[in-house]
Amino acid sequence: MDMAALASEFLQGLGIAVIAALLYERAARLALTSLQRSLLVSALFSVGSIGPALFTAHASSGLSFDIGNVFVVLAMTYGGWITLAITSAVAILGRIWLGGAGVASGIVAVLICSLVSLAFAQMVKGRRVSMVALAGVGLLTSVSLISVFLMPWETAMRTLGEVAPVAIVANVIAAIVIGRILELQRSHFGPRRLKEAPMGTTDTATGLLNRRVFDKLGPELAAVMNWAGQPYSMALIDIDEFDQVLEEHGHAAGEQALRHVASVVQSAVRQTDMVASFGGQAIALVLPAYDAERAFGLAERIQTAISDTPFNLDGIEVPLTVSVGLHTPLPRKESFWIALGQADTALNRAKSTGRNRLEVAI
Repeated sequence: MDMAALASEFLQGLGIAVIAALLYERAARLALTSLQRSLLVSALFSVGSIGPALFTAHASSGLSFDIGNVFVVLAMTYGGWITLAITSAVAILGRIWLGGAGVASGIVAVLICSLVSLAFAQMVKGRRVSMVALAGVGLLTSVSLISVFLMPWETAMRTLGEVAPVAIVANVIAAIVIGRILELQRSHFGPRRLKEAPMGTTDTATGLLNRRVFDKLGPELAAVMNWAGQPYSMALIDIDEFDQVLEEHGHAAGEQALRHVASVVQSAVRQTDMVASFGGQAIALVLPAYDAERAFGLAERIQTAISDTPFNLDGIEVPLTVSVGLHTPLPRKESFWIALGQADTALNRAKSTGRNRLEVAI
C-alpha cells in the first residue's frame, strides 16, 4: 500500500477520534455521579480506540496500525483507572474481533500503550498538559510498533517499512489534536461552572461565593477532578483573634477586615479555584489540580501576603494574620465532605497552637 493511501486512512480515523474527543465536553456538562461520568467517558474513549481501525486496510489481517492507541495512552490522564481499564479491554477485544495473523501483535501494542498511559499520567499529574508533552506521548505511542516482531522477521520488517513513517507522524498529530481538545475542555469546565453561578450567590460581607454555592459546586468540582484522574486540595482560612478586632474597632471594622482578607486571598489564586465564604470569618478554598506540595506553597503565600499587606482603618494600621487548615484528599477514596472535615480539623489544630499557623491534615 502506498503512503498516500495510508495517510488517507489515518485522516479518516482522526476524524472519528476527534468526534469522540469533542463528545468528552458533553459528558462534562451532564449532571452525573463520578462513576456514571467515568463509565460514559470510558465508552467514548473505547469508541476512539477501536473506531479508527475500521478504516485501516491492514485490519483484515489483524495489523491495524491506526491512531486508536492514542486514546489508550491518554485514558489514564483524562479518565482515570476505570477509563484506562475499559478502553484497554475494548481495544484488545477489538483486535481479537478483527482477527488475522497480527492479533497477538495488536494485543501487545495495546498493553504497551497501557503502560505508557500510566507513566504519562504520573508525569503530568497536577499540571497542565502542554503541546510538547502531547507530542512526546505521541512518539511514545509509536513504541508499540515493536510488537510486530512477534511475527516472522521478514513480515515484521516489511510491515514496518510500509507503515512506520506514516504511523509515527500520525500518532504525534493525533496526540496533539486529541489531547488539546481534551485539555481545553477539562480546564474550562471548572471555571465555566463557577462563572455560571446564578445571581444572588455572593456573600454580602465578603463579596465571595456564599456557603450555599460552595455546598453545591464544591462537590461537583471535586467530582470532576476525580473523574479526570487529577488531584485537588482544600483549604480553610480563618482570621486570627477576630473577636479582638471586633471588640476594639467595632463590627463595621470587622466587615472591612473580612473584605480585605477576601481580596488578598482572591488575588493569590487562579480563576479556576473556588473561593467562598464559609461562615463567620472563615474562607474555604477548593483548588483543582493542586497536589499537596503546590497547595502548601499557595497557603504559605496567602499567609505571607495577608501579614505583609497593611489593613488601614481610618489611618490606623491593624495587623492581621490567618491560620490555615489544609488537606489533599486521596484520589477517589475520600468524599468531598470527609475531605472538608479533615481540613476543618487541621484548621482547629492550627488555631489552638497559636497565630499565623498552617496545619496539614494527618
